[in-house]
Amino acid sequence: LIAHARTYINYWNVLEITDAQILDAVKLQVIRIAALGVSGFDTALTGTGIKEAGYSLTALSSILERLADRDWTLLKQAAAYANQNAHFASFDRVVFIRDFLNPITREITRLQKQTTGFVADDRLLKAAAGTMFDSGAFNAHAFSADSNAYLTNEKLLLGRKLFSDPILSRTGNRSCASCHQPRKAFTDGLKTSASVDNRSLKRNAPTLLNAALQPWQFYDMRTTNLENQSMDVISNKDEMHGDMTSALKTLQSDSLYQLLIGRAFPGTTTLSEKQLQHALASYVRSLTATNSRFDRHMRGTGNNLSGQEKTGFNLFMGKAKCGSCHFLPLFNGTVPPHFIKMESEVIGVPAAKDAKMLDDDPGRYAIYQLAPYLNSFKTTTVRNVALTAPYMHNGVYSTLEEVLDFYDKGGGKGMGLNVANQTLSSDTLNLSGAEKEAIIAFLKSLTDVKN
Repeated sequence: LIAHARTYINYWNVLEITDAQILDAVKLQVIRIAALGVSGFDTALTGTGIKEAGYSLTALSSILERLADRDWTLLKQAAAYANQNAHFASFDRVVFIRDFLNPITREITRLQKQTTGFVADDRLLKAAAGTMFDSGAFNAHAFSADSNAYLTNEKLLLGRKLFSDPILSRTGNRSCASCHQPRKAFTDGLKTSASVDNRSLKRNAPTLLNAALQPWQFYDMRTTNLENQSMDVISNKDEMHGDMTSALKTLQSDSLYQLLIGRAFPGTTTLSEKQLQHALASYVRSLTATNSRFDRHMRGTGNNLSGQEKTGFNLFMGKAKCGSCHFLPLFNGTVPPHFIKMESEVIGVPAAKDAKMLDDDPGRYAIYQLAPYLNSFKTTTVRNVALTAPYMHNGVYSTLEEVLDFYDKGGGKGMGLNVANQTLSSDTLNLSGAEKEAIIAFLKSLTDVKN
């Protein structure tokens, strides 16, 4: 701590901070409060997250008053709301975020537009976004390797056709869409996916919806971009076992593909492997969906949630502790407010529903031989989760009720499994039947399929 403090002292002595950076930092802090502060992520042991949110908002109010001569009463009202309702379990996060924090970030955004402008906008959550629930608030290109990978309509058309074409597999009977079916929210509905020769693989097929909005791909987080992800699957001998040299030759002899390739990559006569990757990745980048009933409600465009669904969200972010791993608003492991780092967890998934034995998939440990990564898996999104059963990396649970029971009992360790490095608390959540039903109702409000 002392070493880091000395580093920061030196850093601040030479750094010139602009008003634009200050406004950006203030807005990010409000977003952090909404996503992490009220979920208990920052105060897991003390339970003082709501109270600390009030203190932070009061401090932000004093900063903004120095920067801009305008009414910041809403910030003070938000701080007062937090201070007056500081009980963690009963705090109404729907009201706090929708009626207080979102209007605050919108007002800061208006101030930025009128005065300082925005900081460099190359990150996942766009600097110009009024709230993190806005349509288009997230940049699907943020984790692209370079601008050559950016989505265009022409690349999208080529990528969509390639996605469903078995030409990329060695056997000619398997495409990307075989395991990521648009009608099933880009999953396959199987416990674990089938291999190219119809054997059962070790892992369940995760949805591709919003895959572009995460810095790591695969359950074991072995690659950082969608281009590498597609090639890993195509070349994998169990999944597609594709021969890229042969596939490229066949593609280029097809008249329709020649037309699509020419439009997607003007001046190209011979499609390269990298361009094929960009086309497939462009299609996946088009599959961003953040317009569920929950999103619309949080934007304030109407009363789109039932009372039970609102209760479920408050439980998700509070007592049930789901929001401390499935971070608002993407509901995956990409950590707000910068959305650069992505977390994995050890939750102790069993080999079968009633098994007293841990699943033998080593997870991230197979890639990085570090003890904490044993049986650690990426925290996947729960958006569209009502459509993506079965659940967990091995598809062990077929219903959301089973998933909630697993977490309620404290994961694998809480169920008596030997999981020495479990990162999920093994304490029971003591959720009632009505509370579980409310959480599931909320999860269903996150359905937003894009074909």
